[in-house]
Amino acid sequence: MREIFTEYPSCKLYGKPFGAYQTNCYILQNSYGEIIIDPGMGADSWVKNICKNPLAILNTHGHFDHIWSNKALQETYINIPLIVHQDDAFMLQEDCFNMNLPLSCPTQLIIHSDQQVCFENFALTFKHFPGHTPGCCIIETDDFILSGDFIFYRSIGRYDFPYSSAWQMQESLQRFKQLGYDKTIYPGHGQSTSIAAEQMHIDFWLTKM
Repeated sequence: MREIFTEYPSCKLYGKPFGAYQTNCYILQNSYGEIIIDPGMGADSWVKNICKNPLAILNTHGHFDHIWSNKALQETYINIPLIVHQDDAFMLQEDCFNMNLPLSCPTQLIIHSDQQVCFENFALTFKHFPGHTPGCCIIETDDFILSGDFIFYRSIGRYDFPYSSAWQMQESLQRFKQLGYDKTIYPGHGQSTSIAAEQMHIDFWLTKM
């Protein structure tokens, strides 16, 4: 994905890939401030250039390439919340993959699916779709979805890593297939897509599992 800038009714969306895995970091901005999503390796300088009034850092899941700059941003932006699903919190606090990860401490945990977090006039919903990781989530706004490593353009998240689960991924894909609306999807790697476009391929992925 190239660096993007898109204006929606609810916010401006910035996105840029970082690190060896080209992990997409996103920033949601409105007149009140900014929400930072998945700041990966080397994302902190870019984030600091855009964010003048950051409101929160959100992680779609706990893999190191999505959380690497959590610590640097927490040290710069004192007292803003860092939010992740409770089942992935350990990945922020331990170097699970022996990558010399800068450890960070979540300040708020998502404990159930469809849990909403609100900051100023931002209202964001975490939807729990485990499989890639135990706490893997998509983050939904009124206008679009940030899917992390659950759904990509014509692909799905891997389920063969440590802490991944094939049967949870199967269940999550079945639930995703039942979503009765369409929105643009901005994934954790690669280009954007949509719910409807990817629902067409879910049965194929299920047959491969």
